[in-house]
Amino acid sequence: MKRIVMIPLDDRPCNYKYPLLLPIEGFEIIMPSKDIMCFHKKGADFDKLSKWLLDNVKGADCLVLSMDTLIFGGLVPSRLHHYSFSNLTKRLEIIKKIKDINKDIKIYGFELIMRCPSYSSDAEEPTYYRQCGKEIFRLGELTHLESLNKLTENEIKEMKELKSFIKEEYINDYLDRRNTNLEVLMQTLELVKNGYFDYFIVPQDDASVYGYTAMDQIRVREFIKTNLLHMSVSMYPSADDVGLSLIGRAISELNNYKPKIFVKYSSPKAPFCIPWFEDRMQDETIKYQIISVGGIRVYSLEEADIVLAINMTSKMLHKDDADYIAVYDIERNLAEFIDYIKYVKSIGKIVAIGDTAFCNGSDPEFVRLLAKNDLLLRVDAYAGWNTSSNTIGTTLASAVAYFFSRDEESKIRFLIYRYYEDYGYMVYARKWVTENILPTYKLDPFNLEDKNDLINSYVKEEINKVINNDLNILTKYVKDIKINMPWNRMFECDLDIILNK
Repeated sequence: MKRIVMIPLDDRPCNYKYPLLLPIEGFEIIMPSKDIMCFHKKGADFDKLSKWLLDNVKGADCLVLSMDTLIFGGLVPSRLHHYSFSNLTKRLEIIKKIKDINKDIKIYGFELIMRCPSYSSDAEEPTYYRQCGKEIFRLGELTHLESLNKLTENEIKEMKELKSFIKEEYINDYLDRRNTNLEVLMQTLELVKNGYFDYFIVPQDDASVYGYTAMDQIRVREFIKTNLLHMSVSMYPSADDVGLSLIGRAISELNNYKPKIFVKYSSPKAPFCIPWFEDRMQDETIKYQIISVGGIRVYSLEEADIVLAINMTSKMLHKDDADYIAVYDIERNLAEFIDYIKYVKSIGKIVAIGDTAFCNGSDPEFVRLLAKNDLLLRVDAYAGWNTSSNTIGTTLASAVAYFFSRDEESKIRFLIYRYYEDYGYMVYARKWVTENILPTYKLDPFNLEDKNDLINSYVKEEINKVINNDLNILTKYVKDIKINMPWNRMFECDLDIILNK
């Protein structure tokens, strides 16, 4: 039994539970207990976490390590902390200690560039972001354009107005933390350069072409180019799926084989789509994600071990957009796409579906077509949640794990989880409960106050109703489901699915 030690990005299901659901027979994933992990804005306990880490790397084959958790206490705490640069860089010394304890351990790490959301909310940002988050984002865009000598006269005027609107103490706090985090990341990359990490990912959370995050990326990219670290460091739009991708890489490398992956799109324009919250064409990101799971992209079906089937159009749209029919119904051929998936399964290939047509949930039409064509559980991996990259990283990791393990029972279990969550919850139950139940109790979707248990019951009822109506084949496998909102909000849910034996 191979041992993979993992410190995830935080305690949410996508980071903490999904890795344990992968079909990874022959591998054991060991993670710290939740009581020493971060919880939303409360950071992990560094002393307890570092002790746990040093105790558990003894005899382990590899380590999948979120540096955001280890150094800052977690994803959200990395945006809120007041640690000094010297305090944070001292924490990096643990990497050398790990190698002293276990010189043969492979270390796969990741550390995010701090995001800059384009909206005003303090759900995961400092309190003042509720007042001026949109303005901070816009100031970042204009600052970047100014550095490129691209500002128009109107934008120069707008920049002055933004600087007057945003309190100096707010922008100073925000930029000081950004600068500190970037410098810590650069110190981490020095460790990568010196061989302490076997592979490293710099994910871009809520990426955009211009802005503070884009300027930080330039610094990181120059370091990669100067030191020729292209083969050991990847930087692309992503966040909550990266831990899964690195588990996939660990499995591939421990098996000493690169799975060959062929990409099939539902539309010829899909490779060129720039998904929401990302800064480049989808096909370019997919190249990085295939590398990250330890795979190699191939360009013919015949040589492929895995077919990554991407349900996407030329651009992401809301259903009420004027171009919806032209983009989703005319530029995309779902009949051909479904037929192709059937054919690929008939010749014995593994199929991983990345359902990226919409953000924050499945494409209902496509999933119902999978059900009608008896493909829901015949495919080998599926995801359709949050961003395009979250979806693709999840389905690729699951497919790679299954390719090596052929663990049919775990494969079916994870597929059921994905349909219940990505289709049942994200498309239907979340929306219905938010619009019909929360107003009754005057609840904010980002704060369920003391009504978590009550909301859980409504969510469970709605998920079961949707699955019974649309994906009924799944119900014969499921005895019961349990629901919890892990951060006491509607954005994600923690599903426990009890399967029939």
